Amino acid sequence: MTKTRKFKGASLRLAAVLALAMTGVPVLAACKLQSLEIPVRLADGRPIAKLGINGTELPMLVDSGAFFSMLPESTAAQLGLVLRPLPTGLTIEGYTGRIEARMAKVDKVSLQGFDIPNVEFVVGGNELNAGLKGILGRNFLAVTDTEYDLANGVVRLHFPQGECRGDMAYWAGDAPVIGEDLVGRDDALRVTVRINDRRFKAVLDTGAPSTSIKIRTARRAVVEEQDMTLVGKVGGAGEGRVRSWTANVANFELGGEKIANNRFSIDETSQGDHDMLIGLDYFLSHRIYVSHKQRKLYATWNGGPVFAKLGGAGVSNEEHAAKPDEPAADDDQALANRASAALLRGDTASALRDLNRACELAPQQASHFHARAKLLLSLRKPREAMKDLDQALQLDPAGGEARLTRIMLRQALRDREGALADLQELDMRLPPSSDLRAGMASQYLGLERAPDALRQWELWEPTHRNDIRLAQVLNQRCWLRARLNIELAKGLEDCKQAVDKDGTEPSYRDSLGWTYLRLGDASRARKAFDAALERKPLPWAHFGRALALRSLGKAEEAERDFEAARQLNPRIDAEVSKAGFEGLVPARP
Repeated sequence: MTKTRKFKGASLRLAAVLALAMTGVPVLAACKLQSLEIPVRLADGRPIAKLGINGTELPMLVDSGAFFSMLPESTAAQLGLVLRPLPTGLTIEGYTGRIEARMAKVDKVSLQGFDIPNVEFVVGGNELNAGLKGILGRNFLAVTDTEYDLANGVVRLHFPQGECRGDMAYWAGDAPVIGEDLVGRDDALRVTVRINDRRFKAVLDTGAPSTSIKIRTARRAVVEEQDMTLVGKVGGAGEGRVRSWTANVANFELGGEKIANNRFSIDETSQGDHDMLIGLDYFLSHRIYVSHKQRKLYATWNGGPVFAKLGGAGVSNEEHAAKPDEPAADDDQALANRASAALLRGDTASALRDLNRACELAPQQASHFHARAKLLLSLRKPREAMKDLDQALQLDPAGGEARLTRIMLRQALRDREGALADLQELDMRLPPSSDLRAGMASQYLGLERAPDALRQWELWEPTHRNDIRLAQVLNQRCWLRARLNIELAKGLEDCKQAVDKDGTEPSYRDSLGWTYLRLGDASRARKAFDAALERKPLPWAHFGRALALRSLGKAEEAERDFEAARQLNPRIDAEVSKAGFEGLVPARP
C-alpha cells in the first residue's frame, strides 16, 4: 500500500481529539499512561468494535493490518455518503490483489463518547462476514501506543506521559516478556521472525483469522511441496482468490518465543512487502503492547496453544504464561468473547459452556443466542439451534444474520412456508444494498423461485462490483437463465464476466458452454466445454460437449463424451433433464 501526507494529517487530528480525556494506568514511577479503552467482541473469528458514523452505530472489524479505515460500497450507499476519487498517486492493495476504491468524508465519527469531525474513509474492497459494516484501521489504532488485549475483549489506546522507556508490558508481573523491534518506517506491525531458522518479515494482522505464510516463504523455509495439502482458495480485501495449502512447520520464533511443530496455512499470494501474516490466533494467545515511539512490540503469552486453529502445538511450559484475567462471573460479553476464542481453537465444549452461561446472564441479548445457535448447528443439533434462533429474532426482529441463518435451517428441515415467510420479512427490512441479498438469492433458488432470486442479485450487484464473490454470483445468474431458457443475452454477458474474473474455475466455462448451446451456437459451446475440461473432468462439461459435437455432425466423438460423462456420473442424463434441458437430451438406445 502507498499513502499520502493527507492521511498522516488526518491521523494526527484523531490523536489530538482522543487524547483530551483519558484514564490513567501507572507503568513505572516516572511513566504514566493516559488510556482509552475500546470494548471488542469476537464473532466468527473476527474482533469487532462499534463506531458511530453520522449518528448510526456500526460494527467494525478491528484490523491492525489495514493502514486506513474502510467502508464497503454497500455501507456507503446505506449512509448516503458522497464518493470521490482517491488522491492522485494513491493505490491500495489487499492480500490477494488490488482494491478498486474511492474516498468519502464523514461529518462525525463517534468512538467511546468522543466525537471526531470530518473523518475520511476509503470506500471499496470486499464485504465482511459477521454482519460487519466496515474496517477500523490504523489511522485510529496507531494514532498512539496500542495495547491488544483481545483475550479480555479490549483494545487500549495509550498516551504515555513522562519517562516511558524500556519494557511497557505493565501487566506482566513475573511472566517472561517477548520483545521485538518494529521494522520499517510506517505504522505497520511488521517484525522479524524465524521460520525453520531462516529470517523473514511478518505483519501482525488482527483482520486475519489465522496465521499464514506465503508460498515463496514456504519454499525458502524448506517446506517441501509434497508435504503440502491443498485446501482450496482464499480471498482478502482485494480482487481475486488464490490457492491455499496447509503444511507442518518444524519451528517458529518471534522475540525469543519458540514454538515447535505447527501447521500453518500457505497461500499463493505475492502482495505486500512481508513474508507472513500473523493472525488473530496469535493475538488471542498473547497480550500485546505496541510502542510506536520506541518502535517496539512487547507481549506476554496467555497460555495454551498459540496457533490453535490448524492444530498448532503451542508452548508447553505453562508457568511462563501471564494468563488473561478470568471473566467476571456476571460478565456475559466477556464469556461470549471467550467462547469465540475457544471456537477458534476448536474447543467446542468450552465454547458451549461459556455461551450457555452468557445466555443465562443476559437473556435479553440476541447475539448470544445467535452465536449459540450457530455452534449447535455445527454440533448437528438443529432443533436446539432453532429454539435459539427463534429467541434471537424475538429479541431483535431486525437481526438479518440470524434471520438468514433461520431461513437456511428451515430449508434444511423442509419448512418451505416458514423459509419463504422469513425471506419476505428479511426482504422488507433490508436496505437495497445489503450484503445479505446474495445469500437470500441462493435461498430463493432452493425454493424454486427464480424471479425472486434474480431480483435479489439485481439489488446486490451494483454496490458489490469489487466483491470477491462477484464471479460466483455472475455464474449462478448465468446458469439459472440457461436452465430456464430466459434472458439468454444477459446470461451470456454474466458468464463472460465470470470467466474474465476467474479464468481458472472450470464451472464458469461449463455454464458458458450451456448458454451457447441454448443460443444454438454449437461451435462456441464446444470451445467453452474444451476449456472447462482442460481444467477438470466435469460430467456436465462432457455431456454438454457431446451435445455440441452432435450438432456439429461429429457423432463418434459425441458418443465418447456421453460415455465419459456417464462414467463420472451414472445419473447425468436424468440430472440434465431435471435441470431444464430435457429437450436437448438424446434418447439412449
